[in-house]
Amino acid sequence: MPSTKSIRKAKIVATLGPSSNDLETIKKLIAAGMNVARLNMSHGTYEQHSELIKNIREASKAMGIEVAILQDLQGPKIRVGTLDKELDLQKGSRWHVGIPSLKDKFDKNFIPSDYAELVNDCVPNTKILFDDGKIKAKAIERVGDAYLIEVLEGGILKSKKGINLPDCKLSVPSFTQKDQEDLEFGIKQGIDFVALSFVRDKEDIIRIKDFLKQRNAQVLVIAKIEKPQAVLNIQEITDEVDVIMVARGDMGVEVGDHLVPVVQKKLISLCNLKGIPVITATQMLESMIGFSTPTRAEASDVANAIWDGTDAVMLSAESASGKYPIESVKMMSSIILEAEKYPKKRISLSDLLIDDVGSTMMIAASLIAENIKAQHIICMTTEGNSCIKLSRFRPKTPILGVTNSVHVVRRMCLYWGCVPFHLTNFDEDNLDLQKQVVELVKKEFNLNPGEKVVVTKGEGKFFQGGTSNSVIVEIIQ
Repeated sequence: MPSTKSIRKAKIVATLGPSSNDLETIKKLIAAGMNVARLNMSHGTYEQHSELIKNIREASKAMGIEVAILQDLQGPKIRVGTLDKELDLQKGSRWHVGIPSLKDKFDKNFIPSDYAELVNDCVPNTKILFDDGKIKAKAIERVGDAYLIEVLEGGILKSKKGINLPDCKLSVPSFTQKDQEDLEFGIKQGIDFVALSFVRDKEDIIRIKDFLKQRNAQVLVIAKIEKPQAVLNIQEITDEVDVIMVARGDMGVEVGDHLVPVVQKKLISLCNLKGIPVITATQMLESMIGFSTPTRAEASDVANAIWDGTDAVMLSAESASGKYPIESVKMMSSIILEAEKYPKKRISLSDLLIDDVGSTMMIAASLIAENIKAQHIICMTTEGNSCIKLSRFRPKTPILGVTNSVHVVRRMCLYWGCVPFHLTNFDEDNLDLQKQVVELVKKEFNLNPGEKVVVTKGEGKFFQGGTSNSVIVEIIQ
């Protein structure tokens, strides 16, 4: 393990796909700096995903570096049905939208959709967007079992393109039947995080958490914020969820591209205050799908997300289907490292939303470590919660998250500034366990006599022989 002084603090999530699904490429991605591997459940079969997960775990073992697996659920994606030929939707033209079986009834100027409830969910004068917002229309009125729309900005519409209804309350749940089946598969495969698409309110999070609880699954839930309703309900969503993702793709379509930067900053700021890890995603290095270098604007975008305070940044098509998956991860890592040389001003203690003893102790540990110039903060943790509480204060001292659970090690792959340290072959009842841990860290990182480390213990059941919620300074012997 390298010196933690040289390790970047923000983490990288990389989507795996046709360009990056083989064992050797995944090893190279891990070496380049991938911390979390994302599986996109909108594409591929269970057989393909199973093989990919196997390769991720095998590559991780071969590299001696744990990598978390994030399963990204498709959610209620509304799409255009199968078309006999492409449709030319000209500005000012009117079309009927409905289920495919209505085609003969309306004949010309008919757009089939696979979403049966569209006619019930639609409201007059609301927006209907096609193909990621490239084609814009407004709802006019219901006509039988279809809905009449008028095109505001035209274009060529192809089969299976997406439909967005940003102003309408959809009947379909965020956690669809397909999502449930996909998550059942993911649980059996041992995923670490699950991302729920098109979240609208806290009930969506409660529903998926109940699903996981019933199956006794140790999986953390990520809420993808992309709908206007989610932005409005963000306070209640952050009260329930484990991680937030600023999903800028569909967000741009749903709320408008001009609002995405403001929403991104507000979401990251709120998550920093509440101590919730946040991922910034979509089109971060989009040019690297086809070119070996990004645009200057893209490099600035990544750096600005780091300065905003994001815990992680994500690659999508750049690493999944682009020509340069490994170069994309390397470039992302390089940009982060440079940005982190100029960190943003730390959140004031008076502004942090601190309502528990554990958080107070972790902030104290951060300040002590900085004042005594400690080499590391050794955070002995059961579930990883202490590491999140440490991370939220953005300590200058590197955090070592020491745990006996491989599940928690993988969770830490997403936590800002946290270096996972898996403790094996230990005696849980040994009162000298803390000293053993310090000795292991000393050997692993070549610490010199006289150097200091700060040791923290949270409230978990792990390390019962010690004192919970404690901060201790150890001087290396």
